[in-house]
Amino acid sequence: MNTLRKVTAWITIVIIIGLIICTVVSAVTGSQYFFGFLALSLIVPVVLWVFMWFTKLVNKKENE
Repeated sequence: MNTLRKVTAWITIVIIIGLIICTVVSAVTGSQYFFGFLALSLIVPVVLWVFMWFTKLVNKKENE
């Protein structure tokens, strides 16, 4: 279980860094996708955090 959380955390970090890079590049180039990347840069970390929090909550209930 602990290894799965570490792998998920690393994948999350890579996704967030990729979104930030895409947002900066699209802002510099004036791409039409800037606002989409900006929205994803804000929404994806929140959704991933809620997912990890929910799985932790569910696993606690199973252990009781």
